[in-house]
Amino acid sequence: MGRFMILATATLVGLAARHASADDPEPASSADETFLLGRALLKDKRYAEACPKFQQSQAQDPASGTLLALAYCQELSGLLATAWSSYLAAARLAEHEGHADRQAAASERAQALAARISSVTLNVPPELLELPGFRVSRDGVELERASFGVPIPLDGGSHVFVATAAGRVSWTNTVTLRSESDQKTLLLPLLGLPEPAPIAAAKESPKTAAPPAADSGKGDSSVTLKRASLVLAAGSLVGLGLGSAFALSAKSQNDESNANGHCDGTGCDPRGVDLRNDALSTARISTWTFVASGALAAASITLYLEALHSSSDKKHAAQVQANVSLVGPRVFLSGSF
Repeated sequence: MGRFMILATATLVGLAARHASADDPEPASSADETFLLGRALLKDKRYAEACPKFQQSQAQDPASGTLLALAYCQELSGLLATAWSSYLAAARLAEHEGHADRQAAASERAQALAARISSVTLNVPPELLELPGFRVSRDGVELERASFGVPIPLDGGSHVFVATAAGRVSWTNTVTLRSESDQKTLLLPLLGLPEPAPIAAAKESPKTAAPPAADSGKGDSSVTLKRASLVLAAGSLVGLGLGSAFALSAKSQNDESNANGHCDGTGCDPRGVDLRNDALSTARISTWTFVASGALAAASITLYLEALHSSSDKKHAAQVQANVSLVGPRVFLSGSF
C-alpha cells in the first residue's frame, strides 16, 4: 500500500512524492483515496479542507507519509505549534517504520519551526501546588504539572486558562497570541477563599395582622345603617310600651283621687291632692316617653331611607342616645350621612 507524501518549503525542503508502483495490482484503500483528496485540496491551497482529509486518512490507516502531509498542511494554515507537534510525531513514526528519509525531513521541519512557535509560560506559586484538588486547564484540557514553568507551544489566537482548587475561588484568564514568535508569561495568583455566606437574617417576627379595614363603600355602610335603624325601631316600640304603661298608671291615679270623695267640684282633701300630683307626674313621664319614642321612630325611618339611597363611599355611622328624666326627655341622634 502506498502514500503520496508532499513535503516542501521555499528554501529548506523540496517537493517529494512517494507512491506505490503503478504496476501494483492492490486496489487503493479508503485511506489512500482520502489522502489523494487531501493532496488535491492542498495543491489548490484549500488548507481548511485539506487538513481534515489528511487527519481522516491517518485515522483510517496511520502512516508517517500521511503525518508529514498533515503537518505541512497545518504549517501552511498558520497553526505552527500544531504542525510542530505533528512533525515530531511523523519523525517518530517514520523511525519506527524504517523510513529514514521521512524521519530526517520531519525532524528538520520541526527544528525549523521551533524558533517561530508562540508559547505561554505558566508560573505557579508553590503554595498553589499544595492546595487540595488544585488543577489548571487550558482551553478545557487539564495541564500536567510538568508543563508548569516551561514554555507551552500554542497556535496563535485566544487561549483560556482556568485554575481551581477545593474550597477556593476559581481563577480565569484569557491570553491572546500572535500566530508566530509571540512568547508570554502567565503568573497564577494565589486563589482566594470564597466570601462568607451572608449571615442569615434573624427570624422575622410574626407580622402583626393589620386591623380590619373599616367598612367602606356603599354596600357596607348600607348594612350598618339598616342595622342601626332596626335598633332605633326596637327602642321606639319599647318607648311606646312604657308611655302606654305610664299613661294607664296616671289615669288610674287620677280616677282614685276622684273616688271616695277625695276630690270634688270644690277641691281635694290632702289624700286627693297627693293622688292628683302623682297622676300629673306619671302623665308627664308618659308624655316624655311618647316623645322619645317618636324621635326614635323618626331616626329609624331616616336611617333606613339613607341606607336605601346612600351613594357615598364613606362609612356611615350613627349613634342614638335617649334619656328620659323628670327634667325632660332628651334624644340625641348623631352621625355622618
